[in-house]
Amino acid sequence: MKIVYCTQPVHGTLDFYVFTGKEDHYLFRQSFRPSLWNRYRYGVALDKALDWARCGNIPPQQKVCEKLFKAIHYVEKEYGIRLLRRSEKDSRRKRREVDEIAA
Repeated sequence: MKIVYCTQPVHGTLDFYVFTGKEDHYLFRQSFRPSLWNRYRYGVALDKALDWARCGNIPPQQKVCEKLFKAIHYVEKEYGIRLLRRSEKDSRRKRREVDEIAA
């Protein structure tokens, strides 16, 4: 299970990480907001963290959701791990295309 969490606030900022089951990967830093701290301090499943409907009309949570999409794609590309279901489907499709071209 992939979990997004933030560290204890230091100097008014929150550092966000994703736990992949084996290791933690740093995502980004966000200025402290009580609503963000309350939501992410114990961890949120990655699917729920990326769910735009759960962010509501709270601008700091929407901003985190936007940053999460970008940071997750970067972590996937940089470390060669799959975090999103869509990424698994894309990689299978690309493999099929390569096999068809090679044949």
